Amino acid sequence: MLFLTAVAVIVSVKSWGQFLPSGYLTDETRPKDYAFILPPPSSTSGEYANDVYYYQWGRDMRANAELSEQALSDESASLYKVFSEEVIGISLSRRTTPEIIRLCERAASDANKANTTVKDEYQRKRPFVTFEEPSLNPGADAEKAESFSYPSGHASRGYAFALALCTVAPEHTSEIMLRAQYYALNRVVCGHHWKSDIDASLLLASVMFANIVCTDEYQQQLVKAREEYRRVKEEQTSSDEGSTDNLSQGDAIRRFYMLMEQ
Repeated sequence: MLFLTAVAVIVSVKSWGQFLPSGYLTDETRPKDYAFILPPPSSTSGEYANDVYYYQWGRDMRANAELSEQALSDESASLYKVFSEEVIGISLSRRTTPEIIRLCERAASDANKANTTVKDEYQRKRPFVTFEEPSLNPGADAEKAESFSYPSGHASRGYAFALALCTVAPEHTSEIMLRAQYYALNRVVCGHHWKSDIDASLLLASVMFANIVCTDEYQQQLVKAREEYRRVKEEQTSSDEGSTDNLSQGDAIRRFYMLMEQ
């Protein structure tokens, strides 16, 4: 699998959200509250039954070594590595694409801040804690058990990063958003989040991004990021002339999604 990064050992993983740059929004420009994120489902609701179904689905997926390794890799990977060559056709790195990464990470930072506020409001237990079972990454369980589940921080940051990246490379919107969904679903595979957690993350990231994209700072950074994308794409296309690998970019993502749905 093109995005697969082997994980040799299971370790405790701290969220890289704490290392994000400052976002675009200020107290004046961010939403005044997050009441649009409704409370997590009650234990007697049909939505909670769906959460339990997906928890069991995620646990079953762990039997597939390839999926397990991808879920663990996604847990600790920087987002620019998640959404790199196989998704948008160019390699993202802090050395070669700093403007693109800055654009997207600042959007992720705003989503992360909002996510923390909502998590603290609802204080939902993580599924592996509720079922008193180890997660896919048991070395991180003690740490994860001390934090809350709803919405998912990883998924909120991932969706915000992806939405920003779509404004840089709109021709790759399908690949970007499919990869964002895998990234979010891998939180369920890990056992660290309920399905409704990642659904709430998509709504939260989308609303935050609607505010972000209206700021002058974002639009100014977007100009820099688009110019950098055009230049790097031309350079990499020229150096890869004659290669046939680019045809597999979207196909690889769709195959992986189909595999997860089995």
